[in-house]
Amino acid sequence: MYSLAFFAPRGEGDPFWGLFIGFMQKAVDDFGVELRVHYAEGNRERMSQQIAIEATTKNRADVLVFPNFKKGGEKFLKIIEENQVPAFVVNSGFTEDEQVGLPREKYKFWIGELLPAEQDVGALLAENLIKEGLRSQLASNKLPLEMIGITGIVSDYAAIQRTKGLQQVVKDYPEIRLRQIVPANWSEDDAAKSFSMLKRRYPNVTLIWSASDVMAQGVIRSAKILGLVSGKDFLVGGIDWAQAGLQSVRKGDQHVSIGGHFMEGGWAVVLIYDYLKGSDFAELNLSWRSSMTSVTAP
Repeated sequence: MYSLAFFAPRGEGDPFWGLFIGFMQKAVDDFGVELRVHYAEGNRERMSQQIAIEATTKNRADVLVFPNFKKGGEKFLKIIEENQVPAFVVNSGFTEDEQVGLPREKYKFWIGELLPAEQDVGALLAENLIKEGLRSQLASNKLPLEMIGITGIVSDYAAIQRTKGLQQVVKDYPEIRLRQIVPANWSEDDAAKSFSMLKRRYPNVTLIWSASDVMAQGVIRSAKILGLVSGKDFLVGGIDWAQAGLQSVRKGDQHVSIGGHFMEGGWAVVLIYDYLKGSDFAELNLSWRSSMTSVTAP
């Protein structure tokens, strides 16, 4: 039996990574592959240690799967290269300044990557919010409409690329003024505090771009405390299709959730299984990108 080891950045039961691992588990079950899951609990060094232990253990997994968490990815690649164990990168890739190149170049045992088209996702979220803001009664307010961005951990690939998408779109809309983008570390509580602070600083803000559904929940919670009504006083959107996010969309508290990338765990299993069986996906591609879909409030 083949075995894979997956290294999750956060803890067990995380709203996004729970979906990701669940879909991955269904795929390995279909192929008769063992899946070992390690949780870093938000600690990059812990993930590095977990990868090192798995790579050097006698009964190590056939392929290690991990994201470039807090820009620790090159350190992870060095570990797998030293121990000659194949690795596949998912969800969070490398920025140009990290200079790691493409799979199988500098690091021969880095066999491939499957990542969301994060910049496109950030842009799609911004477009959804802006168009609805201009279409709805929010547009009866004095233009330009004011917008803020709440992003994740500043060193995370997803946060960096999603924020670039937001900034790119805003340039095309003179009716929109992007006041500030702040990091909230993918945390609901941090996002709630950030929104409360930014709302005091920019009282006319009506559009809130959130890089995750979890952080959007913090915005919604904080807005309710301030007596604000979603769809009337403000619009917020997030990313991930987290259960709480989709429920908020159905209730009308959140305008949009963009997601589907949790399925990448399953698609990665398909590619890796073919690789282990001798059908190398290198003939098709080494660096794959996936798109996401938006779900909007009724």
